[in-house]
Amino acid sequence: MCRCRGRRRGKRWISEIPEVRCFLPESGEGASVVITLEELEALRLVDLLDLEQEEAALYMGVSRKALWNDLVSARRKVAAALVYGMGIRIEGGSYVLRDARVAEQKIPERDDMELVERELELLKRRLDQLSRRVAEKKEGEEK
Repeated sequence: MCRCRGRRRGKRWISEIPEVRCFLPESGEGASVVITLEELEALRLVDLLDLEQEEAALYMGVSRKALWNDLVSARRKVAAALVYGMGIRIEGGSYVLRDARVAEQKIPERDDMELVERELELLKRRLDQLSRRVAEKKEGEEK
């Protein structure tokens, strides 16, 4: 079957290109899986920011099914890398950076701001959890 049949893959909106795009096991060798930037964005929105799939799909400018396909693919790749000790590379894909879309006024900035505020709140909670764990460990060492 020809790969060029059917509808072509639409571009997804992503927030940023991460600075670190390669993760290797301690051995530093072996095969690695490739996660596309839009798969990473789907993971970030659904698993890290706890957005509903419909919200995340709207944010990325795709259908829920398209988001679901990216999400399942990314989760499988991450699971395989962790279980089999493979590296993870983040590269490629079919995407448009969100800042370029906001500049063109095609996406309201308010939605972007709400998402950034939500992410900041989650990071604050995580920092509080880590601070409590550090304090507990220090108390345990002192005893």
